[in-house]
Amino acid sequence: MTRLPVAVFATLVAATVGAFFVTQHLKVKNPLINGSPRPDPPAINPVAGRVCRDLVGRRVSFKRTKLNFFLQSRSDNVGVYVVDSDGDIVDAIGSRYMLVNRRYTFTWNGHETDGQVAPDGTYYFRIALQAENRTFELTDQPVRVITTLPRPDVERVSPDVVGPPGHPVTIRYRPGRFHNADIVIYRTDVRGKPVKVKAIGINGRRGTAVWDGLIRGRPAPAGTYLVGLDVTDQACNPGRFPVVLPPPAGSTPHAGVTVRYLAAQPPLAPVTAGAEASVLVDSRRRPYTWKLFRAGAPKVLARGRSIQGAYTLHVRIPANGAGLYALSLRSGSHRTVVPIAAAAGGRRAAARVLVVLPALTWQGANPVDDLGDGLPDTLSAGDQIRLARPLADGLPPGFDEELALLTYLDRHRIAYQLTTDVALAEGAGPALSGHTGVVLDGSLVWLPSNLGAPLRAFAQDGGTVLSLGTGSLQAQARLSPSAAGPTAGPPRPLVPDPFGARHGSLLKTAGALITVLGDRLGLFGATIAFPGYFAAQTISPPNGAPASLAGIGAGAPSITAFRLGRGTVVEVGLQGFASGLAHNVDAQELLRAVWRRLVR
Repeated sequence: MTRLPVAVFATLVAATVGAFFVTQHLKVKNPLINGSPRPDPPAINPVAGRVCRDLVGRRVSFKRTKLNFFLQSRSDNVGVYVVDSDGDIVDAIGSRYMLVNRRYTFTWNGHETDGQVAPDGTYYFRIALQAENRTFELTDQPVRVITTLPRPDVERVSPDVVGPPGHPVTIRYRPGRFHNADIVIYRTDVRGKPVKVKAIGINGRRGTAVWDGLIRGRPAPAGTYLVGLDVTDQACNPGRFPVVLPPPAGSTPHAGVTVRYLAAQPPLAPVTAGAEASVLVDSRRRPYTWKLFRAGAPKVLARGRSIQGAYTLHVRIPANGAGLYALSLRSGSHRTVVPIAAAAGGRRAAARVLVVLPALTWQGANPVDDLGDGLPDTLSAGDQIRLARPLADGLPPGFDEELALLTYLDRHRIAYQLTTDVALAEGAGPALSGHTGVVLDGSLVWLPSNLGAPLRAFAQDGGTVLSLGTGSLQAQARLSPSAAGPTAGPPRPLVPDPFGARHGSLLKTAGALITVLGDRLGLFGATIAFPGYFAAQTISPPNGAPASLAGIGAGAPSITAFRLGRGTVVEVGLQGFASGLAHNVDAQELLRAVWRRLVR
């Protein structure tokens, strides 16, 4: 009973061994190709193939492919053909007599027999041996023609706001059969084109990658970043996402990430002195400390700590009348400072002059990515922006110049009321009515579009308007409500400005004196020149308006005062005029002369 299975097993073993030797005999007896024949490279672009490195580091032309092999048994006449997936001959690329054991190379340039480029697709080599009357098709070693460039796409980056390293950024992209693939991180909140700061080699077939938030081994600086993708396909065709830098608006949705360690969003409208200001703080849930100062002064007026990293910080503003405050926050090694405007309450609210801070300009230049597309949304770039967002860089550009005027007024105990252009446009806080003068403090690069007409009417009805700051009043932006909060923009040119004046470019003066060109309004008094300014903007009054003018030459006034209806408009286009009030006697005298008109 036990011998039969053993006998059967022995028979099977003998048959298998016999078949092996028969196969080996056939291989030796029949001439076969050898030398590991395979297309090199296995994919080509016959139209725009480049020379680049293959997977083993060799520099190879991907415009054509080569097949290299030898005959292992006997010499023969050999024909080499390219066939498509249906077995039809596309091109005959070689016919020659091959000596045994000698390598020969055949090249295909990716064209058909008639010279036309072969359509994109998969092809195979067919080798014909004439004497043996046999053919071999390398179906396991295809060659692909790829002339269409790859179109990689970053589909989503999450989360889109990150803080300290340890919270990785997951990047999802469209997978593909790539020769090489790199995730590329660009810093976009910089001058000029986005800057490449990191590349991460990836397996393009996976569809996901991770950025650890590090650049050259250190935490990425706070800012706005765009996640890109650079690939080459199997034919070394390049593909990039985004296709161009900077990318067109709307072409990189969900491809952005903001690195933020500490930022704060102060109120857009002034807080009444003595009341609490609500400041939104993003510390990435880490604890922070805070201090409140009168802007420009070293004395700490209040301080506190938020152990849990509270999102809303309530700070009581001193009951000292109108003024500008600075809120300083620190979390770990990160620090930021933001401004808080305070309006006077009670009897102090009766000040005759209303000073207007450029909150819209502060936000218009604030490089925050509202849409998550990896690009800062700013009015400078022509975007629509959200007004309720943190100040990415703390105190905004031009803040020192705006503070300089208020510091001068405080030092000389000159009464004023304070608001912002956004609050004034939205009907929040102090209004134009009840004041005899308005000072536009700093460069209102973008004016709320619904504020121009009221300012003009204010002057025409007998008020005085003083505008300080170069580049001011030349563009406007519409404020609109939205589900995500108020928005502004896109900006539009404002020519002439709301008062009819026309502005030229900011020019270097090489220190030339700003001299009085005419004084029909009696504004300059005994002053004949203003020294110490190295950049000035031409501001021309409306045609026919009685005016007082000063500039570097006739036809180039940079201090312009003119009548408008029953009122007066004074526009100063001298860079650094407000900061010069601390030491420039002529600037001080001009401000005093204008202030007398402001309080009439």
